Amino acid sequence: MNSEWTMDKSAHGAVDVVDFQPCPRCGRFVAAAVPIALVALTATWLFLGASPVRTAVLWCSLALLASCLVILGASVVRGGGRCRRETYRWAVQAASVTPGRGEGTVPWQLNGTRWLSARIAGAMVAVPTLLALWVTLAAADARGTGTSALLAEADAVIEQRRVVKVENEAAEGSSRFAAATSDLTVLLPSPTGGRDMPATFQAATKRRLSVGSELYVAYAPTHPELGAIGDDQREDVERQLDGRAVQFGDAWTIAGFWALATLGPLIYWWRKESVRRPPRTVGADWKALRVSVTGTVQHTDAPPAGSPEAADEKKRRDNTRILRCLVLEGRDQKMPFHSQMAGDPAGAVLTGAQGWLLWHPGRRRGRDVLAELVGDDGWQLPGAVPVQVAEQVAETDVMDAPHPDPERRVRLLDLGAGWLATASALLLAGIAVALGCLTVLLLVSDSGAWRVWTAVGGVLVLLVTFTVYGVSRLDGGGDAAGSDRG
Repeated sequence: MNSEWTMDKSAHGAVDVVDFQPCPRCGRFVAAAVPIALVALTATWLFLGASPVRTAVLWCSLALLASCLVILGASVVRGGGRCRRETYRWAVQAASVTPGRGEGTVPWQLNGTRWLSARIAGAMVAVPTLLALWVTLAAADARGTGTSALLAEADAVIEQRRVVKVENEAAEGSSRFAAATSDLTVLLPSPTGGRDMPATFQAATKRRLSVGSELYVAYAPTHPELGAIGDDQREDVERQLDGRAVQFGDAWTIAGFWALATLGPLIYWWRKESVRRPPRTVGADWKALRVSVTGTVQHTDAPPAGSPEAADEKKRRDNTRILRCLVLEGRDQKMPFHSQMAGDPAGAVLTGAQGWLLWHPGRRRGRDVLAELVGDDGWQLPGAVPVQVAEQVAETDVMDAPHPDPERRVRLLDLGAGWLATASALLLAGIAVALGCLTVLLLVSDSGAWRVWTAVGGVLVLLVTFTVYGVSRLDGGGDAAGSDRG
């Protein structure tokens, strides 16, 4: 990835393609590793107490995230900051396996799209999971972590004890029912039957406590010298003994919000918008049209007059889509073709390419017919054509009869495969700082306001980084315009 990289078929071209070879596999690793690590961390901190399992998950997840950061850093050092148009050119050249051999026939076997949707799905899972993890760690009350671990090993019991001294109280209001954080002293029974032993600990209670108030206290009857932990809620004392970050009630609340923010949109997108499809065989019932790519267009897909979706102006407006598409032209017909790609860079790279547009009339998803653009150079770009357009073209009787060739091979064109090469030093620095904040929250068990500020700082760093990065991509030639799916 030297600074003079070009996709021209020159003496430098072969070297540059070799330089880009690790990009797809490394990108797939990052797209899979990041959401897996974040989901594992969030689940363990929400539902598992201090245990060897949580420790193993913690270090394995941090190792995965650190390896992703190293991969990103290596891409930046080797010449990051590429515009999307460059990586698209590389992807087209890498997928061109049979240049000039596909003019008369179409492939018999079409590839599935296992990896094309993985990056978007990974991002849709990673973002809300990271926010849920930061909320969990920011709200985590690690007070008495060292003491609670010792008490748990010494078979602590939980009893109600009277407060004999209140010090350093910080209340949220003047009312006696206001929440407060204070240093509380209770008396623990001596194992030898002698005088009770005082134990002081800090507790955040739902109401202000005074001398004589009772609260739940955990201590080891045989080793009162280990100290105690306490709270006005028994389940919070149990949580501290178990070493969990938050109470189960809060854990399920966070998990519920995570599911609403993650699984709902992900399932909807997966069913309606993704290009997922299994390998298929082209048969006589398929439609084929000889086309050439002539550029890009912003296509307005409005419901036809008389349909339920166009019963009134509001419904028509709600059911109208604006799609950034490639323009395919053949037999005096123009067809919009959209896919998971940035429209303008894809149009700049693929304009002039010739090939076949293939689809099966019965394979629909939502308001689209699943289609494949198969270039003469041997690449296959999965996408979709609006149902209305496909039906209108089919009615004009300009379709060609497909002639599948079992000997013809095509390679899936993943225009976003080189996304790692678009990373910049700014993006690397922002992610490194955010990962540092996350690591501190995971490894440092002290409680206090610093946890909230560290979590807020990590989130703000990511927001500012991606905002500045996105603006710089726009200023760098419009590669971020339109769809940003590539």
